[in-house]
Amino acid sequence: MNPELIVALASVALALASGIASAHTARRSRELEIQLERQRKEEDAAAAATRVRHQYRDPLLDAAQTLQSRIFNIVANAYLATYLHCGDADEERYAQDYTIYAFAEYMCWVEIVRRELRFLDVGDLDHNRQLLAQLTKTQVTLQSDRVPGPFRIFRGRQRAIAELMMTPTGASEGPRNESIGYAAFCRRLDDDPAFAAWFGRLREDVEAAASRDRDDRLVRLQHDLIDLIDHLDPQSLRIPPDYRKRLNQQSPIPIPAQP
Repeated sequence: MNPELIVALASVALALASGIASAHTARRSRELEIQLERQRKEEDAAAAATRVRHQYRDPLLDAAQTLQSRIFNIVANAYLATYLHCGDADEERYAQDYTIYAFAEYMCWVEIVRRELRFLDVGDLDHNRQLLAQLTKTQVTLQSDRVPGPFRIFRGRQRAIAELMMTPTGASEGPRNESIGYAAFCRRLDDDPAFAAWFGRLREDVEAAASRDRDDRLVRLQHDLIDLIDHLDPQSLRIPPDYRKRLNQQSPIPIPAQP
């Protein structure tokens, strides 16, 4: 065979081999790049999920603790029976309005969390399912007509009250809404008849709870809230165990797990 032809064929073979090797290397490099980009996005999503959960956890935890503590004092310490008609106008108003506010603030934060599910659904899906399950328990306890006692609030009213309690944060990250504070709540009760009208039934419930005829719903709700608090703060870093004691539960009344 002609030596020049051999050299030419060898050059072509080397070029082809080099081209194949280069293409393989480029493909592997691209695959690695895609893999690294996917991993980075997954890590960013997990970090975002953790950040969002933390941003919502504390206000939700505080609202749950405020409500369960108020319920504990109503049932175990006869708080409403003592202060709702004690003769001191300031104490009486506080007993009524802060009890209503504790319910409204909690419902507000539950609704805020539900509206942000697109953030909470990334990351630890099992944790998110457990959180939603805990929130659903309290919602069902509030709305069920199979549980005796005051403070029956159907789901539509829960969400409506939550919407009335929301105020924009103006933040570029984290919760876009939060609950109004107690002072703002009292001002709106005084100055906004349309706002106050949504809480008329809750005022009646406060009066009924003061008589302490049936505490079934309050006791069940307090237990549900403690379960939520245990889920949000399992190591008791924010709320000590002594501040999450359960009320004694009377004969249990089964209700559906889902509304």
